[in-house]
Amino acid sequence: MIHCTVHGNFQAEYFTACNSLPDGWDALLPDGHFLKCVNLAVTEQANLPHISYYYVLIHKQGKPVAAIYFQLLRLQAHHLDESNMSAMQRIAWKGFTTLAKPKLLVAGHLFRHDVESYYYAPYLSAYDAFRIYNDTINDLQRQVCAYAVLVKDSPASLHTYFQHYAPQYIMLRNDILMGMPLQPYWKNLQDYEAALKHKYSQRFRKIRGALQGVVIKELDADAVEDNKDILYTLYRQVCEKQPARIGMISTSFLPMLKKNNPDSLKIWAMYESEQVVAFFSAWIKPTAFDMFYIGFDYTRNQALQLYFNILFCSLEQAILHKMPAIIFGRTALDAKARLGCKPSYQSTFVLIRNRFIRAATLRLQNNAQSQEGEWEQRHPLKDIRKQQS
Repeated sequence: MIHCTVHGNFQAEYFTACNSLPDGWDALLPDGHFLKCVNLAVTEQANLPHISYYYVLIHKQGKPVAAIYFQLLRLQAHHLDESNMSAMQRIAWKGFTTLAKPKLLVAGHLFRHDVESYYYAPYLSAYDAFRIYNDTINDLQRQVCAYAVLVKDSPASLHTYFQHYAPQYIMLRNDILMGMPLQPYWKNLQDYEAALKHKYSQRFRKIRGALQGVVIKELDADAVEDNKDILYTLYRQVCEKQPARIGMISTSFLPMLKKNNPDSLKIWAMYESEQVVAFFSAWIKPTAFDMFYIGFDYTRNQALQLYFNILFCSLEQAILHKMPAIIFGRTALDAKARLGCKPSYQSTFVLIRNRFIRAATLRLQNNAQSQEGEWEQRHPLKDIRKQQS
């Protein structure tokens, strides 16, 4: 334990390594919960660059009542795409990251959207749970001198309290998760194709045709380990095209996750002439086929339509696994709307200490909102009622 703080009638104990957590941590958590020490150790051992960890165990009257997980990211110049910056902006950004050494405190997991990073005992009220969370975040922000705080994928029961009792936070209005339900009569990808409207089915066939000669193989844990360097290289190609890449995975991240989740994490590779040119991965869950990391060779993307074929191959696997839904993630909204995805608006909150950067963030949000709309007009699927009649 590195620190202990009292918040009203709650006591908070702070730790920086999961192997130092007391027995009360695991005892508090339900079976299979992400915050169990065995799961936390996997992320720690993956050596994610520029990331450190904080674990907070909350007690009330000497009894553990809540567990909270944090990541602390030391921001680097390469976390933003400098190609879209002016010369002065690049100089300013590099100077800021070099001199100020800014840190982002993440209440949540930067590289997963499907895990709970805050658990509280069910007999606590939502308001008490919010108060514990907010007080702990504020205290830890002061301890680590974080420049900003990102509250990511917080419990839904707390969203209203963040909106009404924490005015210092900005709610990110454009945080959207794209997904779609899978019809029970879709037994294969041809059934999905038959459900598409004419122009979308034509596009589907053209894209799938570009994949001729490419072989798709599922990788087991040993194969993921053997191919980890090329998988990471392909991931980096995709990552570096993003305007903001707040945090990056490590070479060992996917192999370690696959080794520890051999059945629930699936990874496929696309081979052209025995060379891996793309990969995609997903978590197999009772409620959804949840897309995870992808990567592809941009020099072969246009000829093979790799990105769009990754989406279609993922959809095919979701259907073959008889999943009720597929979740495609937060990026490329228009591309996913063309498949039939609909948006799910997430509640992500950010606190920025610097008032100028806070104002700039609000302007970016407003600009992004004014440019929305085109992808929302995509309706590629025929009327389901007509298909079933």
